[in-house]
Amino acid sequence: MPAEPLLTVFTSTVFADVVRIWFQCVSRAFPDGLARFEIFHDSDGPQLDPAEFPGATILHRTSTCREFHDAYNEAVQRCQTRYLAIIDSDVFWVSRGVWPRVQKELDDPNVAAVSCVSRSRRKSHGTYSVVLKPEIYREVMKKLPDGFFPRAESLDTSLPVFDWKWYDTGDVLSLAVVEAGYRINFHHMDRTGEIVRFFGVTLTRRGAATVGERKLAEMAGRGRYFWRGWTSNLALRRLHSHLFPHVRLYDFSFRASTLFGQSIWASPKRQGYRLCFLWLLWRSARKVEHFVRN
Repeated sequence: MPAEPLLTVFTSTVFADVVRIWFQCVSRAFPDGLARFEIFHDSDGPQLDPAEFPGATILHRTSTCREFHDAYNEAVQRCQTRYLAIIDSDVFWVSRGVWPRVQKELDDPNVAAVSCVSRSRRKSHGTYSVVLKPEIYREVMKKLPDGFFPRAESLDTSLPVFDWKWYDTGDVLSLAVVEAGYRINFHHMDRTGEIVRFFGVTLTRRGAATVGERKLAEMAGRGRYFWRGWTSNLALRRLHSHLFPHVRLYDFSFRASTLFGQSIWASPKRQGYRLCFLWLLWRSARKVEHFVRN
């Protein structure tokens, strides 16, 4: 009789094409039979095709699971395996050596979670790529039923909202786990190359549908977030066409020329950053493709 899976690997996604690449990575990153996979489809659009995700459970919105924060909380409450891995759908494990390292750290009973990709501005695992012990998180969430939901403090209507004290997805929960006496091991494996990530993928595509190509290009040309999101989607589009040449095209039709036309006039420092980021994207896409094909 086959052994029960040791962990559940969970993601929330809006776009089928992104999670299609993600699944090819996670299904290779763990030994056969070790993990079960759950994909929450946070969209009212066309449904995911289960045939593209063999063995995975496809979950949908309900009256109690309205969006991705609810989905993370439900994943913790529902999980029956020893460990739960929450990995964003634009974060890709590209090394089979990550799991043995994480499992060894989780052997310590005082360690509640291993954050493979962590926030930089505060000690938080977010949901980028964290492997946690669900029984500990369930206990903590008895006093914090909002779980992964973000929070704002020091609300003052006389100040700009950016001056309020913000806690992003998973931040408050990370603090609560530590305050309960447990340890979270924080790593940045996206910097060492064991994991690769892309940036602003979902919000950029949603913004594109709202404001259109030219307006989004203007916004991207003035800042960092949408510039990274646009170029990340271009890199993923090219990667998707390589990995799935006979599947429907990656659903991002915006052109590189439109973005770069709005990005010419920038300081040398900003242009230097952008060139480095493009190099990072190229290397990241190459790593994903190599991992999936080998």
